[in-house]
Amino acid sequence: MYIKFLSLLSFKIIICFISLLFLSQKVCAEGEVEELRKDILELEKIANPFVRIFQKVSSLVAPSVVSIVAEGAYGTFTSPHEEGSSPFVHPGEKNKNPQNSNKPSFGSGIIIKKNGYILTNCHVIEGFENGRITVTLYNGDKHDASVIGKDTNTDLAILKIACDNLREAILGDPKSVKVGEWVIAIGNPFGYSQTVSSGIVSAIGRTHVTPFAKPFAYEDFIQTDAAINPGNSGGPLVNLRGEIIGVNSAIATRTGGFQGVGFAISMEIANEVISGLIEKGRVVRGYLGVGLQNISDNLATYLNLESKGDVLREFQLESDKGAFISEVWQDTPASRGEILPGDVIVEFGSHEILDADDLQKAIRVSTVDSKVTIKIIRNKKEKLLTIKMDQQPESMSGRKYVTIKALVGQASLGMGLAIENLPQEDKERHGVIVRHVVSGSPAERAGILPGDIIIKVGSSEVNSLNEFQSVLQGFVEKGVPVSVFIKSKGYVTLKY
Repeated sequence: MYIKFLSLLSFKIIICFISLLFLSQKVCAEGEVEELRKDILELEKIANPFVRIFQKVSSLVAPSVVSIVAEGAYGTFTSPHEEGSSPFVHPGEKNKNPQNSNKPSFGSGIIIKKNGYILTNCHVIEGFENGRITVTLYNGDKHDASVIGKDTNTDLAILKIACDNLREAILGDPKSVKVGEWVIAIGNPFGYSQTVSSGIVSAIGRTHVTPFAKPFAYEDFIQTDAAINPGNSGGPLVNLRGEIIGVNSAIATRTGGFQGVGFAISMEIANEVISGLIEKGRVVRGYLGVGLQNISDNLATYLNLESKGDVLREFQLESDKGAFISEVWQDTPASRGEILPGDVIVEFGSHEILDADDLQKAIRVSTVDSKVTIKIIRNKKEKLLTIKMDQQPESMSGRKYVTIKALVGQASLGMGLAIENLPQEDKERHGVIVRHVVSGSPAERAGILPGDIIIKVGSSEVNSLNEFQSVLQGFVEKGVPVSVFIKSKGYVTLKY
């Protein structure tokens, strides 16, 4: 009985001890909470200026952002992607296709002129020009809008409403955008008006984001993790100075909604088209008629070579600077100006060309019918060409082109010669023309140069690429040297 009593007493003592310990911890925890609250309040004083920046920027920009609803009279829009075929989509409320052609399109816009001019995405209003486009302002006022101009190559459009004294957005300097800086996206996702999200610039200069169906697509996207969702298209991406640096346009998603990767068209692209769309309803661009690539491992893969170094050796280049001409379209400024596949353009007018993007921009802002001096590198030598620029066509349908890939493929016959038919305007002449000579090949050792015209292979006259390949193949299969007759040079012998 005594032992039992002691055991019970010990148990009670232990319970009391635990209770006292818990009570002391609770007192400590409550004290810690107060301490944490004091720390947080002090830190809030430090962070508050940063928070207020977001508040102030939102207050500054929000009155310049509008909601857009396009409906009725759905027209000729062709969706830039098939459902599920690509993770890159426009954050529009509805996929536009014949099955839902009677459904409205939702988006956002940016007031760029106080007298009612609004910048938005082309895909927001495409096909609804004959329907009704309604713009809702920050204060809730609704206005009918007309389409002033659109440019499918950049996915941008200008609307106009009959209104004045609007809050005009401040457009920023696209060259000042840095990876890691804070940005704000404003728009109308899922129909929720004036929604603000924030994040950072994840990357700049993104291309190949949206699978445009048009032959010319100009891309310079800012990637951000600020939430962009259906309905945000056409709204602004804003820096912490309250300046518009991009137009929210596309998202990378496998669900149709935000997954942390959004894209805004850089204001550098937008600035190129705004004035043209307002003044002319369209954008007039210069046109050269070439396909471009950077000198890189990707180009090597395209040419079935191992690496960028192989490209440099194959085309006798000392540097990877410049824009590599991978295609030349027939009956264009490039073909008339004697630009050849395999040439590298290093200067265009007064502009130094470091890569394909540099050249693409220089071409599209060039003046139609102007004459431009272009510096190329061909066979280790610099050459100046004068090109008269054309206006960029709407379509490339029916046009033919010559690609360097095909030329290098032909050169693989073993002689190092890439041959083409004579141009259409030279049909009265006989022979075929040399377009490319592989470095260190039998053709180079024989002194054959691009531009030479071959009239005979052995004793057989050749007047087409097919004839040339057929006759040459006979010599290649026998493994014997072959002599070719070159206009102005006579016979030269190709030896393995």
